[in-house]
Amino acid sequence: MKLFALPVGSLMQPLARFRSTLPKGLRRTLVPFIISRLIMVLIFTAVPLVARVPIEQWARDDNITIKLNAEAVSNGLSGVALANDAGWYISIAKTGYEHRPFDTTKQANWAFFPLHPILWMAAATTTGEWVWSGMLLSNLLALAGLSLLWHLTSKLTSSDKAADGAVLFACFWPTSYFMSLPQTEALFFAMTTLAYLAARSQRWWLAGFAGMLSSATRFNGLFLLPALFLAWWRGERRVADLIKLAPIVLGTLAFMAYLWATTGNPTAFKDIQITWGREPTAPWVALLDYLHRPLKVAVPWNPKMLHFVMVAIGFCSAVTCWRKGWRDLAVFTLLTLLAPLSTGTLISITRYLGVAPGVYVALAVWTEQRPRLGQLLIAFFALSMGLLCTLFAAGINIGGA
Repeated sequence: MKLFALPVGSLMQPLARFRSTLPKGLRRTLVPFIISRLIMVLIFTAVPLVARVPIEQWARDDNITIKLNAEAVSNGLSGVALANDAGWYISIAKTGYEHRPFDTTKQANWAFFPLHPILWMAAATTTGEWVWSGMLLSNLLALAGLSLLWHLTSKLTSSDKAADGAVLFACFWPTSYFMSLPQTEALFFAMTTLAYLAARSQRWWLAGFAGMLSSATRFNGLFLLPALFLAWWRGERRVADLIKLAPIVLGTLAFMAYLWATTGNPTAFKDIQITWGREPTAPWVALLDYLHRPLKVAVPWNPKMLHFVMVAIGFCSAVTCWRKGWRDLAVFTLLTLLAPLSTGTLISITRYLGVAPGVYVALAVWTEQRPRLGQLLIAFFALSMGLLCTLFAAGINIGGA
């Protein structure tokens, strides 16, 4: 039998050689990324299969059989992938935006920015398939963004250990599953992190270009303008470098011009939000509402206790970044929090905050010298992520609207 035995080392050597050729940030990111994504895939595969059997049948039938086959897995994952916002994005990618005068009598796809559906359409055109192209695109962008986060944290803290921690927190953030779905999280996070890393390296044209792509993905991309202005202010303050950041506004301005031409309202992306129940209000209203009734831990679409905890983590991370001198990260995190809070609700706060790189950098700083705190937070994040993934796969999108 030894004739057919191969040493384990000889099998691992090609993998080790391949891994050694990867950039350091990508190499250090791969393991937590793969583990966290495998957990998500397992949940997204298993839950739709189980959900096909009526609840009442589980109690009276001991002969229930769940068959695992390619078609069942594909149908389950496809249903999860195209749920909620992804349905809006794929409609934009396939048929474009609605061309009609602006009104708020019903929801419209004007609320969703164009870069993600454009890239999704390009990927689907190349492959001839939509769902898996969208998921592959998002996961590749998520991996790229996490690798950039590793380099950014390493550059800021001069610590590979802290960089590893930042990536770990990002991989198991409670709503990080959105980065693996065909939605905007992965693209926005990658471009935002690239903008910060480019600014730290004094590559202002790259920072401006990445910021432009961010603002074409989400309105929040404009938050990079004041944030990176602070990065410029702490540097040599050359006017030529400041001008290179001007393209950040072009992504949103281009979308506004398009909306003006098609709906007559350049701010249709903002004004249509009222049909989702979002209206301008003071940012502390939602927080005081939760504090008034702290035992009301969850309502439809809103795990209020989780979101409140994440808001606290977000504010503390902004303070940490400010005190460390990373004021660009602090300002972006603070604005990322205040924007959704100013709609009078905690809905989706954890999801929105999950694209702010400064949160993960701060978490890594807190826990580098406090490993038990880090273990506690990772356990809390992972359990929350597993629960939210399970609910999302069951059609209950409580983690993010």
